[in-house]
Amino acid sequence: MNFANIITLTTDFGLQDPYVGQMKGAILKRNITARIIDLTHGISPHDVLGAAVAIRTSYRYFPKGTIHLIVVDPGVGSQRGILAATGESQLFIAPDNGLLTLLALDNSIEAVHRVENSSLFPSEVSSTFHGRDIMAPVAAALAGGLPLDKVGPETTFTQCIQLDIPEPVIDKKRITGQVMHVDHFGNIRTTINTSHLSRFQPSHFAGIRIGSHTIDSILSTYSEQPAGELIALIDSSGYLEIAENRGNAARLTGCSPGDEVVVLLKDEE
Repeated sequence: MNFANIITLTTDFGLQDPYVGQMKGAILKRNITARIIDLTHGISPHDVLGAAVAIRTSYRYFPKGTIHLIVVDPGVGSQRGILAATGESQLFIAPDNGLLTLLALDNSIEAVHRVENSSLFPSEVSSTFHGRDIMAPVAAALAGGLPLDKVGPETTFTQCIQLDIPEPVIDKKRITGQVMHVDHFGNIRTTINTSHLSRFQPSHFAGIRIGSHTIDSILSTYSEQPAGELIALIDSSGYLEIAENRGNAARLTGCSPGDEVVVLLKDEE
């Protein structure tokens, strides 16, 4: 597989500190022609699942061969490994802490290598900033033409850390899922997606329950409800979303990741 000279960055660093700039410098020091794209640096601190969601819903908008560098790494300095994985004609570099779980669940991971070739790292590696000192130069080298098998030995995803993400439970009366992620606007992405909902005709839905709130139906746009009202819709990545038109649904409902969300179903006649 030939990699493009494009590297995306997804981190929980924010923009107040110099960490993002240092990573970009480390990339350019190894590969001055690399094109660097900031996907997001607004992942909540240590939110591995949030980063997994971000990359799952974003990689397909980039050219084939793009390298996605994902650094949300609460275990930095421990014995956790670093992975370089291919899939869907893309490359993903991330700590071995579950960041690639959703891609694996989608059957989007084809090959996984452990990043262990220390000749690709600088002479001094900080124990607290592997994103800058290991992952960034490796991404730069791959973007510059280094074959993937040179980063380290191949492994299987079953030997890697995986997040425990319960699948929605479906029966004749309901689809029971969870809050998976809350975005900057307070919109609530659930674990329920179109593949779960498509098992039933729209006329079969009796409402959506979240916390103490019930929403009557799944609509198409935010503006179909007055400002301040809750709405359920399918978001741009195919997930059931709970939003408040021109407001913050997470604050209104008091819900956070892991809380229950239920799609109620009408009894079949």
